[in-house]
Amino acid sequence: MHVKPGFGTPLQPAEYYEQVSTIIAILRPYSSLSTIARHLNVNGFRSPTGREFNKTHVANFIRSRQYIPTH
Repeated sequence: MHVKPGFGTPLQPAEYYEQVSTIIAILRPYSSLSTIARHLNVNGFRSPTGREFNKTHVANFIRSRQYIPTH
C-alpha cells in the first residue's frame, strides 16, 4: 500500500536529496538549468514528485529546503 507523505514532508529519502544536490552544485556554475535537468534525467533521477526534471523543477529544487549546497 502506497502511503502519501504528510504536507511539507520530504517525498524522497534523504540520500536522494543529497545526490541531486551534489549534482546540481557541481553543474550549476557551468550549466544552464535545462542542461542540469537533462543530466539528471539521463542519469535516472526524477523530480521529487516522480516526473522528469525540467528547468522549472531544477529551479524549484534549488529554492527548496531539501537543497543541500555541497560546493
